[in-house]
Amino acid sequence: MKKLLLSSILALGLSINLSAYEIDGDLGVQWTGFKTAKKIPVSGTFKDINISIDKSENFSEFLKSAKVSIKTASFDSKNPGRDASITSTLFSLATSQTIYGNIKSVDTKNKKLVLDITMNEITNEVLMSYDIKDSKIVANGVIEILDFAMKIPFLAFAKKCEVFHENKSYSDVGIKFTLPYK
Repeated sequence: MKKLLLSSILALGLSINLSAYEIDGDLGVQWTGFKTAKKIPVSGTFKDINISIDKSENFSEFLKSAKVSIKTASFDSKNPGRDASITSTLFSLATSQTIYGNIKSVDTKNKKLVLDITMNEITNEVLMSYDIKDSKIVANGVIEILDFAMKIPFLAFAKKCEVFHENKSYSDVGIKFTLPYK
């Protein structure tokens, strides 16, 4: 009887661990800015992204445990000239050298989440829609750079890039993250 009880407890413990969510690869972060009157998209990522996330049996708790930090100097658009323009203007403030993010809430029924983003010592909530594809959580949202008290750096960026942007830069930026899990 003891062996049967012990076996049942062990099997239950193993099945619980098998159903737990955990990260399975690197977090992908993509940004999409816009330029010109036609609002042409320009996308890229960051090279220095750190994430800590706890393994959990609960999907929402798994996501809400995620803590992310992104070094803005690692900005990567695959165009070194563009990267230099953005890091020397938009991310030139000492208080904007790192972007922090954590998921505040998850609505699994409607596939929405609220991401708290801290940049330039200002924290804003960003509503994001998410989907699950091939064991990856893919979330999309939009931030407004000016909501992070970055008007002066944004104007410097727009001025520096006015020729390339045909005198039209946008302060809204599409954001996307891809979180592989198992």
